[in-house]
Amino acid sequence: MKPLIAFDLDGTLSDPAPGITASINYALDNLGVSRVDPNDLKQYIGPPLTQTFAELLRTEDDQVINQAVAFYRERYIEIGYTENTLYPGIQELLKKLIVQGHRLYVVTTKRTDIAQAVIDYFGLRSCFIDVLGFGLRRHKAELLSEIKEKLAMWMIGDRASDMVAGQGLARCVGVLWGYGSVAELEQAGADVLIHTPAELLSLTESF
Repeated sequence: MKPLIAFDLDGTLSDPAPGITASINYALDNLGVSRVDPNDLKQYIGPPLTQTFAELLRTEDDQVINQAVAFYRERYIEIGYTENTLYPGIQELLKKLIVQGHRLYVVTTKRTDIAQAVIDYFGLRSCFIDVLGFGLRRHKAELLSEIKEKLAMWMIGDRASDMVAGQGLARCVGVLWGYGSVAELEQAGADVLIHTPAELLSLTESF
């Protein structure tokens, strides 16, 4: 049986930079904190929001961090998730993987309902068995463990957190069209790095 393939969302399936950076700055505005140049905020695409705001606000105060997350989501849920673009070749890749017999999932640090809204916005829900998020309470590795079902699985992502989550559960494939560097992905234990969606298709065809 073909392996399950779990995709990260931000930086892997789509480029969400405009919506995420604008929503981070919206949260900072509401907290009375100076805005940050959007280009400097791109490093925060992928990691959990709590980690992002802890670093930006230089605080470990859960109340402050959770308020920042709430402000962020206020804007992101209204408009930010649509300020987003599929990477070239992704839609074709998903369709071909399904034809090959792979079962596809989305596994993301986003809250499940928000991740589903993004996938629905792109009209891709039919491509996936399920779209799974965990918000503030769970770890990506927990979701991967739940869907593995004792079958071979691949984890596809652009950040170290994706590779770490897949360790021991999946073959970890780091994508270089997102927001993680070669060094970040290699240090996190990526089994292979790819530059284009077409390279992933070649890998699966030879599996």
